[in-house]
Amino acid sequence: MKKFFLLAAAALVVFTACTKIEEADSVPARKITFQAASYVPQTKANVSVLKEFSEFKCKAFLHAAGYTSETQNMFGANGETIKPYTSGNALVSNPTATSTDVAYWAPSHDYYWPKDESSYVNFVAWYDKNGAPTTATEASLVWTIDGSTRSLATSDNILFADEAWHFKQNTSPATYGMNGVSEGVPMLFHHALAQLCIQAKVSKATDDKSPAHTWDVTLENISLADVFNTGTLTLSNTEPSGIATQAWSGSWATSGTATDITMSDVTTPLTTTAVDVLTMQNVLPQTVTDNVILNFKYNISYKYNGNEYAHEKITAALQLNNITNAISAWEMNKKITYTITINPETTVIRIDPAMVDWEPVAGGSTSL
Repeated sequence: MKKFFLLAAAALVVFTACTKIEEADSVPARKITFQAASYVPQTKANVSVLKEFSEFKCKAFLHAAGYTSETQNMFGANGETIKPYTSGNALVSNPTATSTDVAYWAPSHDYYWPKDESSYVNFVAWYDKNGAPTTATEASLVWTIDGSTRSLATSDNILFADEAWHFKQNTSPATYGMNGVSEGVPMLFHHALAQLCIQAKVSKATDDKSPAHTWDVTLENISLADVFNTGTLTLSNTEPSGIATQAWSGSWATSGTATDITMSDVTTPLTTTAVDVLTMQNVLPQTVTDNVILNFKYNISYKYNGNEYAHEKITAALQLNNITNAISAWEMNKKITYTITINPETTVIRIDPAMVDWEPVAGGSTSL
């Protein structure tokens, strides 16, 4: 089930001129507000953006009456930072996923809808924890992680919203099944990165027929070979015919040289409960090639009544695209978990891969 992040935005712009027009002035100005409170989505996959960030960036492209063929940066060339506010118009400090005092989101400066019906505004929004897109226009969103001007950090988090086209006023966000939001320009956020986790466990630690016989299993020299951490995400959007939110299309293209992810040894004996070998972290979406290999050594200590009588060290090299139910690519907005399960009695190793939209699920297996 796909997971999305929902916002609703009400965006407005006002014009000033040397000549005062009484008719226009008689129309009340409508201030911009980004409302993101009390979402009750139709599916559990839609969640509040407060789980991901407490502020985001937005660019607003104004096509004004008489100048609709021209693009004006209503929020400035670099866009505005949008933050949450209470119903009393106070900035919410350190909001969390469970905050209940967020009434709306807004830039620090007030903006208003154009008053002429032929004017409209297009909105492009994103969140980037450790950087910014290299391009952000109505037609193109681009991120470049080249390893020199920007490196991919394990804490990186990048999201982008469906573009909102041709908006002229606040609209009902009921299309997303949300409650608690009366009106606004709807924004649906998606993750641009993938998440990767590797876990390990044993299928048993005690001989079923002879409980005095036990096994201790530890791991060492753990690494995942040939993982790319540089590349470019190129997204494009095409203007629809009417007022609409429209998804971006595009994908990551990896570049540079793939490297290894090295993990710490597991010196405490594994149990039947999986433990993280590689804690869940964000990675660059990419194809799982033949060279993506999980390497490790596992030590088996054979014991009788707690006393060791034998010890083995076994080398394993598992090609991740050549296992049962193999995952062919780590995709955007996906959470991937590989679970290593070792049977110390038979020395069978199983790998359970799972890839879902930020939620764990059971996968397949392979034997070594």
